[in-house]
Amino acid sequence: MNENISNTVSSRGLMKRMLIGGIIGLVLITLFLISVDHPDPAWKKFWFIKPLIITPIAAAVGGGLHFYVDKIFSTNNWSRVLAFIVSTLGFVVTLWLGTVLGLNGTYWN
Repeated sequence: MNENISNTVSSRGLMKRMLIGGIIGLVLITLFLISVDHPDPAWKKFWFIKPLIITPIAAAVGGGLHFYVDKIFSTNNWSRVLAFIVSTLGFVVTLWLGTVLGLNGTYWN
């Protein structure tokens, strides 16, 4: 009975990782967008809104992925280390994909 209780998904832990992932995505894309001195006049007036929405959402999904992979595959020490590496790699990939999708049409044509 107690084993099942410890293996349940904590929505608090999931929301915490998704929030951390979203904040990481927002900070990174904001720092990247601040570096733009002279945007291309062919871009629309509010071109920066799309990456500011898409990138943090993708990073939050990556944070959720990190939580679930870590939760599912953390049975012993070696699998815990492997789960952390795989879930961190998954987070980086989702962050990268969110950045590319957010900047599509401006920086990446």
